[in-house]
Amino acid sequence: MNQAFRRPWYIKTTNRNTTTITDPYYDVGFKKVVVAICTPFLEKNKKQAVVCGILPLNNIRNEILDIPLPYDGIAYLMDRHGKILLHPNKEQELRNSVYGLLTKERTTTVNNELNEYIFSHDHINQSNWFIIAQLNKSSVYEKINLQLIINLTIYGLSLLGFIFLNMLYTKKQNISDEKLKKTETLLNHFIDYGDRGILIADSKNKILFFNSLFTQYLRLNKLDINDTYLEATNNIFKIYDSKIHTQIYKKIAYAKHFKKSQEHSFEFIFNNETYYFEITILPVLSSDKIYQGLMILLKDATEKEKEEIYKKEQEDILFQQAKMADLGEMIAAVSHQWRQPLNSLSIMVGNLLQFRQFGRLSDEMFEENLNHCMTNIHYLADTIETFRNFYKPSKKCQKFQVDKAIDEVFYIISPHFKTLGINLEIKKDEREDMTCLNYKNEFQQIVANLMHNAKDAIIEDKSYSKTIEVEIKLLDNNFYISFKDYGCGISKKIENQLFQSFATTKKDKGTGKGLYLSKLIAKNKLMGSLSIRNYSNPTEFLIVLPSQKEENG
Repeated sequence: MNQAFRRPWYIKTTNRNTTTITDPYYDVGFKKVVVAICTPFLEKNKKQAVVCGILPLNNIRNEILDIPLPYDGIAYLMDRHGKILLHPNKEQELRNSVYGLLTKERTTTVNNELNEYIFSHDHINQSNWFIIAQLNKSSVYEKINLQLIINLTIYGLSLLGFIFLNMLYTKKQNISDEKLKKTETLLNHFIDYGDRGILIADSKNKILFFNSLFTQYLRLNKLDINDTYLEATNNIFKIYDSKIHTQIYKKIAYAKHFKKSQEHSFEFIFNNETYYFEITILPVLSSDKIYQGLMILLKDATEKEKEEIYKKEQEDILFQQAKMADLGEMIAAVSHQWRQPLNSLSIMVGNLLQFRQFGRLSDEMFEENLNHCMTNIHYLADTIETFRNFYKPSKKCQKFQVDKAIDEVFYIISPHFKTLGINLEIKKDEREDMTCLNYKNEFQQIVANLMHNAKDAIIEDKSYSKTIEVEIKLLDNNFYISFKDYGCGISKKIENQLFQSFATTKKDKGTGKGLYLSKLIAKNKLMGSLSIRNYSNPTEFLIVLPSQKEENG
């Protein structure tokens, strides 16, 4: 143990108080050249000891000599005194290097009689050893020159490729510029000659752009808009009355605050002419939904509105023509309605005159006959009022009972129908509320048309069943009213043209406007529908009538 304290590896390790690696030495026990790797430690914080491990030098050889080096290079191990410890050529081992490589400069160039070498060294921590890398300078420069040639070739090809791509890009850019000019021309054409006035403002309402149509629609000079802001104080919508431009600025504020587009239609009078316009306000947002400004589109809808008004006027004319076409039948119905009460009045008045002539007219008899006369007169007046209301167009929606409205139609036509033996049967759920808010007279016009068609079909077919069945159902705020008859049905020849103008189910007796206008009224006025569910046995039509309809005048 005392001998160990004197050993160089012990003294070196304890003095440095760190891990050390010894110089190679021949170990008698292993019978090999070895190195010792030693590390100190304290035992119970008092006694110092050193632990060593023995590593054969040949084990290190494989790690050092297998290091791959380019340019025909080799690696070997040397101590600080210049002695070669490991070398690919074993004859060089344990000899001192003749080159003096361990200089301050880590890389050194050395010449000998045959070759010129480049040496580089690096120290191994915790030891006196250095790894030496030796490269043949001529091989290095040969490889470098070859690589330089390769790099120059690649560079030359890349340069040619770049020149070619640049020419191609320039050509495409010229084509793109030409297309861009065409697109710009088309865009300017759209902006200046489209059917909408356009104005663009930034997030602070500063007006950035407007086209000529915008100023034309607002009867403005360009100087009125240039370098100004889209605010009520600089009111560019001054041509409109205060109510309209107040509404427009409210829409602008809403679009800006809620970042949602707004639309508004309005009419105004200028120089005794009525104009109709549609305005659309579109917020402009960035990709992250930040408000950037807005675009205002102004469209002159005057011609469109006039066409709609004209179309409505034509439909009203057709509607009145259809009424006049049915007027003969309705007058015949009224004449049947009046026949009995007029006969009763004639008889009662004749009786009164006779009783008075013979002096037998008492006050009681006079009062009784007078009451009967008044009852019949009221009946005649009610018939006229019902008839008058039936042919008076509805100005606004009104509340009415659907079943009662159908009864009123049948009340007018029932005397004529009864002479033909035709009855009306209404099926409904008595528990359902039949109240409807819609256009009553227009609804009754459709009902009358369907009843007259059913009557004509029954007469033509001489049907054994002379009942018109009407069924009323209320479902999801809509009345579903079906009309069934077992008459002659509808010819297959006109099935596809049934609801078209001038298509008639009555051969040469019809005008071809009844069903066409009935469907038109159901859709455009009542906001419902009229359709056919079955063409014969029975023929069935269906009216869908909304129970609540907003008034549109």
